[in-house]
Amino acid sequence: MILYLVRHADAEPKKPGMSDFERELTLNGRETTQKMAKALKKMGVKIDLIVSSPLVRAVQTAEIIQDVLNVGAEILKLNELIPGSDFMAFLSVISNLEAENILAVGHEPYLGEFLSWFICLSKPIEFEKNSVACVEVERFSQCGGDLKWFVNPEQILKLVE
Repeated sequence: MILYLVRHADAEPKKPGMSDFERELTLNGRETTQKMAKALKKMGVKIDLIVSSPLVRAVQTAEIIQDVLNVGAEILKLNELIPGSDFMAFLSVISNLEAENILAVGHEPYLGEFLSWFICLSKPIEFEKNSVACVEVERFSQCGGDLKWFVNPEQILKLVE
């Protein structure tokens, strides 16, 4: 299985009375995600299934990627991608999915901490907004992943310029 990890795009600041779960993507966040998804398409990335944190900004990022990459399957919203969630719970869910190429949209610091734990690094990897990591899953456990590549937004956006 190949697992792509994507941090959501730029989101609006939290307003008084607004839950962090409700924050939407900014116009710039939408445009950047569109370009990032086009770059993934240009790289030949094929996705069978997209899973996303249920937070609005992550779901919106996932929807843009779904549209650009023509992913027919419905986006699966996973509470296991909310920051602070258990890494093994996330792996347990994806291990039971019928897909070879899964793209997961989430947040910092969760993604950086998860990736480091999964590929056996001692320090978290920093995921800027719209960063993408490609990991080959060898085992659904700590140190069970093999990092194939990692690109930040500046690198991936150069592919579509």
